Amino acid sequence: MKFKDIIRIYKVKKKDGTIPKIQAVASVVSKYRDFKKKRGRKLGDVKTTPAENKKIMSTFHKLRPPGHGIDSNTLRNGLPSALRKKVSRKTILRRLADKGYTMQDKESKTDLGVVTTKKRMVFSLKHQHLTAEDWKEDLQAVGDMKEFTWYPRELQPKFKKVRARRTIMSKKEKKLPAFQRPKRWFKKAHWKLVKKFKVFGFTASNGKSISFPVPSPWDADVWAVMVKKTLAPWLKKTFPGKTSFKILLDGEKLLRAPPAKRAYAAANISLLAPWPPYSPELNPQEHVWSRAEPELRKLENGRDKFVPWQKKVFKAIGMYSGSHKLVAGMAKKIRDCIARDGAMLDC
Repeated sequence: MKFKDIIRIYKVKKKDGTIPKIQAVASVVSKYRDFKKKRGRKLGDVKTTPAENKKIMSTFHKLRPPGHGIDSNTLRNGLPSALRKKVSRKTILRRLADKGYTMQDKESKTDLGVVTTKKRMVFSLKHQHLTAEDWKEDLQAVGDMKEFTWYPRELQPKFKKVRARRTIMSKKEKKLPAFQRPKRWFKKAHWKLVKKFKVFGFTASNGKSISFPVPSPWDADVWAVMVKKTLAPWLKKTFPGKTSFKILLDGEKLLRAPPAKRAYAAANISLLAPWPPYSPELNPQEHVWSRAEPELRKLENGRDKFVPWQKKVFKAIGMYSGSHKLVAGMAKKIRDCIARDGAMLDC
């Protein structure tokens, strides 16, 4: 029944000369509108057929061997074209949940201890008054070093399995060894086959960024030269109106050694202090690394040699899209750290 039909009922007199009471018509109109507001399928209906549910589950088990990481987007892309167009990621997650599979973090043990959590609280309470805009005004850049690892083709299957921090799994699977994150990924002989590539990255409060390779050997004298030749010129170019700069760096001793301090002083650079120990996740630059790692694994094809692979590392870093709000995000990190009484944050 359409709304205009309801109005017509009200206007047409009954045989006895009366018309429906206005309250009765209002009740009908209200029920009609409530019915129209209902969205989706009827109660009890599902969007997918049993055969389609079976296909979703078979695709899930195919794309997610025990221990491997997977998300709803990856799973949806792996479905046949017709089914992919029909279902959304939410529908896929519902079908998996019906079978007891949900997105969960793999079990890990992180206990910072009382002393460390207290130091993190001291740092957080000292800066809790700063807003997002205050951070952008007070802090010119955040920086951090990341070590990316090149894995030869024969080690990549196991790497893809153990590197995933979270995946879709059942409660029973979460306790299985295949779904645990091991402390040692490979045997000693296998580790000799991998190669490391260290990169230093900085993101400015205005969204500009820079990343550059870390030479080997790496010590305080080398870092002092990099501050003079790379970091200082970049800061001056990024903030042409400023003569002094404050940056955030982790508590690595090398970054605070006498040669480094002299290089900072010469370039009018100061460090945000006191930086608490064992607090890598408080550094917003970690967000860049957490996005760059999966993007890098998408870019590599399994046959890349080490030198060409390094170019893909910088390409993956450049794909990060949240640079303009990275420094401002310190305000939320501080609030979250206080709310957790100094415990580790989820990155």
